[in-house]
Amino acid sequence: MGHFKAKNRKCKSCGAVWISHEEKETDVNIALWLVNEAYKDNFDEAFVLSRDSDLTPAIKMLLAEFPSKAIKVISPPNAGHSKEMANLVGNKKLASVKTIHLERSLLPATVTDPDTGIVVARRPQEYDPPVP
Repeated sequence: MGHFKAKNRKCKSCGAVWISHEEKETDVNIALWLVNEAYKDNFDEAFVLSRDSDLTPAIKMLLAEFPSKAIKVISPPNAGHSKEMANLVGNKKLASVKTIHLERSLLPATVTDPDTGIVVARRPQEYDPPVP
């Protein structure tokens, strides 16, 4: 897991100042995990859900050092692929998360205890799938 670092921002037009947050270390942690798990021989094929080209050197190293291992690069919804990673793995090893995948992975709107029939959990309304 990475973390978020607070960063001061300022609007160049109006001078307004605010604090935003910047993600740090996630790409490095994923890269280290990939290489470490390959050395441990803990996978035959890794699935990388990212379009962050900062992962390219790790994928390149993994493919060079472990030619029997495969990497599939999966892009987030509507994001496209990093050209650098796509060139490394080739078109047959590219995929994208589609809306239907997200909808199929949703928890039901309510979870009911099978013994009592009592609703024990409700999906937050903001997680409901969009109405077509």
